[in-house]
Amino acid sequence: MTIDPRSLRNVLGCFATGVAVLTTRASTGQHIAVTINSFSSVSLEPPLILFALAKRANVLPHFQSAKNFAINILSHGQESLSNMFARPSSADWKELRFMEGENGCALFADSLAQLECDSHTEIDGGDHRVFFGTVVRLHLHNVVNPLLFYRGRYGGYSHSRWEEKAVQDGTLTDFSIEGWG
Repeated sequence: MTIDPRSLRNVLGCFATGVAVLTTRASTGQHIAVTINSFSSVSLEPPLILFALAKRANVLPHFQSAKNFAINILSHGQESLSNMFARPSSADWKELRFMEGENGCALFADSLAQLECDSHTEIDGGDHRVFFGTVVRLHLHNVVNPLLFYRGRYGGYSHSRWEEKAVQDGTLTDFSIEGWG
């Protein structure tokens, strides 16, 4: 059976994701960033995450040569930041509020949370490259709504019973529910 790429994209779009901006530094010191929604936790011990970039992405070589990077998990009010880095070559860094993390990568103001990572491994993933990173520092900010992406559009979420379990010290709550990874 042959899977039509457009149909596959439509089905996968039914899986709501968060939105993040991935940052690194070019060998010249220039800040590089791209919007992603292919981001996931892999392991708590050791602390590993992954993301994927299209092989045709103009920023791919920068992430392939990077020793480290940062992931900015966007809050609901950061749609314009997401849009800016969906086409990274059009981004105007002079207009942005950010600071450099300890690894030199951009951490954007008003993000929900940030992860500073060392590059770990890169593997082939069809028309994408899949990158694994080791989390070395993390930043959890005020509890605000996340920016979500669903069926090709931005959105939000309704408050739920899970919100009552939020821990203000930045630790994760109980994920011992059977069936959760």
